[in-house]
Amino acid sequence: MDRFASGSGRITPRVRGSRLDSDVLLKLEKAVSAVEMVGKSLASPNNLMIFGNGCYAIGRHEDASSAYLKILKDEPANADARFNLGLVYLRLRRPEDAVREFTDLLVQQPMMPEAFYQRGNGNDDLGELDQALADYSRAIELNPKFVHAMYNRGILLAQTGRHQEAVAQFDRVNEVQPEISNTYLNRGASLDELGLHDEAINSYTRATELNPENSLAFFNRARTNYYLGNHNQALMDYSKVIVLTPDDAEAFNNRGLTYDALGDYENAIADFDAALILRPSFAEAYSNRGAVLEMVDDTEGALKDYQLALDTDPRLASAHYNLARLHSKSGDVASCLEHLDQMLQIAPQWVEDASQDEYLKWALDIRNIRENRNP
Repeated sequence: MDRFASGSGRITPRVRGSRLDSDVLLKLEKAVSAVEMVGKSLASPNNLMIFGNGCYAIGRHEDASSAYLKILKDEPANADARFNLGLVYLRLRRPEDAVREFTDLLVQQPMMPEAFYQRGNGNDDLGELDQALADYSRAIELNPKFVHAMYNRGILLAQTGRHQEAVAQFDRVNEVQPEISNTYLNRGASLDELGLHDEAINSYTRATELNPENSLAFFNRARTNYYLGNHNQALMDYSKVIVLTPDDAEAFNNRGLTYDALGDYENAIADFDAALILRPSFAEAYSNRGAVLEMVDDTEGALKDYQLALDTDPRLASAHYNLARLHSKSGDVASCLEHLDQMLQIAPQWVEDASQDEYLKWALDIRNIRENRNP
């Protein structure tokens, strides 16, 4: 079992998403079962470590934790057992326990970058982002080429809105290990947040070159191209996303918006239909389909879709806005004002759009007069 498990010492976790080869996994499962049947062979700390590491490798995390705890009961200073126990607690979604174990370990071994990194992961899981950032930073100080710590630090910097720092961190990752597709993906997302959209597109493009199946990179590049008015490029990228992930309702919805922008209403409706098949509670897709139906003069269909959108999400401002417009066009003043009120409560910033709309300007004036009379 020592050959196929993680050895008899500290575990080096596999990259997230990676799995053991099925043949190796089967051999490990048989080996773990055989050791359990013998029983007495688990008496020594070394054998307990091998058994615990084998259990960890095949996903039997509770059994792994029991093995490490037995070791620590007799050998409280066993750093490998404590490190591995912390890893198990992370897998068991017990981040508080994991942070405690890594903290105790760092008292023993304050210069271990891996312990700071894993404690950072635990603090991240707990939502203690400042502490997680501090842990990742310390791990990087101790090991300036610790790619996983740098990458995770970049992710947290982006999550906390520190996008310039995030870009710099991802650049550092690329200097050390330039072949990670998701580094360019996340770098692009931060560049987008900084308004550097052309640079973001270049970063997404590099992500797709490194991994032609990185659907998120194609999705983000499509979204940015759509924002920039590059609708044909956006259309190609959303189509690629749909090939890679055909159950992505967001991709169908967004491609529908792109077809709409290109004036291809038939394909737009087909994509919104597909999005709603995949996600029947997709309020935005109902509202978007309603807008296209309105463009092709299917007022009844548009009204129905806007109402379906609100049935799904009563606070969808765009559906209230569009219903207010349609009711204004049909002369239903009461319904128009009702949806206008709802829209402005949810999205007061849209008052400027309403004031410029030929069907809502007068309704907005009436609403203002009414409010002035009843302050």
